Amino acid sequence: MSGGKLWRVGHRLDPLGFTPHDLCQWGQRFDDAERRFRTVYCAEQPATCLREVLADFRPNLAEIKAFLDAFGPDAAAELVTQPVTARWREEHALAPVEAQLDGPLIDLTDIEVRGELEERHRALLVEHGLEHLDLHEITTRRRAVTQAIATDVYDRLGAGAVRFPSRLDGKPCVAVFEGHGELVVAGSSAPLTDPAPAVLLEVCAAWGLELERA
Repeated sequence: MSGGKLWRVGHRLDPLGFTPHDLCQWGQRFDDAERRFRTVYCAEQPATCLREVLADFRPNLAEIKAFLDAFGPDAAAELVTQPVTARWREEHALAPVEAQLDGPLIDLTDIEVRGELEERHRALLVEHGLEHLDLHEITTRRRAVTQAIATDVYDRLGAGAVRFPSRLDGKPCVAVFEGHGELVVAGSSAPLTDPAPAVLLEVCAAWGLELERA
């Protein structure tokens, strides 16, 4: 199965590849709970990809509050943020891709799909204090829940990928499962160095992130 164009931000030398085994920490949202298969992530919109990978460059609320408490609200414009470094920009690229899947795409934005998974994983959800498997639970950091779902649909349904909403802008993302799918090139990758792509400038401007020259 293959669908329309997707987007991925990855290392410029291999933007479509899975995380190397020696660097894989098995902490991503839909990694296999038993560590048998890795996942590679992409999105339907290029801006969503960039938001997902740049989110950690934002100062957190505690840092912002401490700064404003120290220097007053009038100093908000002087708040120094962690820059998107030249090295990061040089090492990454924005790639158009397609997902080639040997199994079904499980759409977690579908209410009926989540309803079935909720019934199958009722005990796990209760253990983690969840009342239902709503979209909020899919996008939070409860990795025990999302990884269990990934392992279930991989083994039981032979799933090649899952579709889920970004925690940052709600737009669709796709996680492709190693062994049941892969990403293939769907066009030329765009470097994230200067002149910066318009979509990178847009995402950074919205969050007040500084781009180091690259």
